[in-house]
Amino acid sequence: MKYKGNEDSLWGFLDVIDEFLKVDPTDAAAYVEKGMMMNKLGRYDRGIALLDKAVTLARDDEKDLILEMSYVGKGMAMTKMRAYKKAASFYKKALKINPARGLTYYLVGNLLDNMVRSVESIKYFDKAIQLHYRIPDVYYGKAHALNNSKMPHKAISCLNELLEMYPDFANGHYEMATSYMSMQRYERALKSYELAIKADPYHKKAHEFMGIAYMALDKDRLARRYLNMALELAPGDPDVLEMLAVLDGKI
Repeated sequence: MKYKGNEDSLWGFLDVIDEFLKVDPTDAAAYVEKGMMMNKLGRYDRGIALLDKAVTLARDDEKDLILEMSYVGKGMAMTKMRAYKKAASFYKKALKINPARGLTYYLVGNLLDNMVRSVESIKYFDKAIQLHYRIPDVYYGKAHALNNSKMPHKAISCLNELLEMYPDFANGHYEMATSYMSMQRYERALKSYELAIKADPYHKKAHEFMGIAYMALDKDRLARRYLNMALELAPGDPDVLEMLAVLDGKI
């Protein structure tokens, strides 16, 4: 239901853009926005076509910006489709036009982390932060890459900085727990999972891994409680079902 609400809001925003385009059907920036929204809705062919149309409509004084944003939008679409090499080529073109866009460095960081090039990705997250693109997801992305690179202490330092600025950012607490889990500090991880769930009661992964942390501490009753909560949030999830089967002695 939470996702459906987000989808409804995107369609609502598209209606607003369409009304604007009725007034000015040559506005390139509006086509960029519409293309980005279509990509978020998984309508990648339509989204990319709209981004291409924006480039053809761009005035001379806005052509570089529109082309840059078109490349960024295509890179995001290709990342969602796991066409990572194509995504990288689009981001490279965007950075050639504007090497000072923090958003693009953040997106490249995420792309490299997805490509299991986590160590390499860290410098892109750092560049985004240096360029004052300091949204919570940048720090979360960097911490995730640090954990993937087996550097949990550095991830914790990054997350402390994040949570000082954004104390209610659920994914920050969740990733902090991930760091402590990798260090087998299960009691400390539980505290972070609790904070993640407090910030977002629908955080399925926090419930799931809180159950796993309790399993590591041989507290099966509590483990089952949180795994069942995770299953309520994601019915039929194979990972949660596997953990419950372990508890039941079926595996």
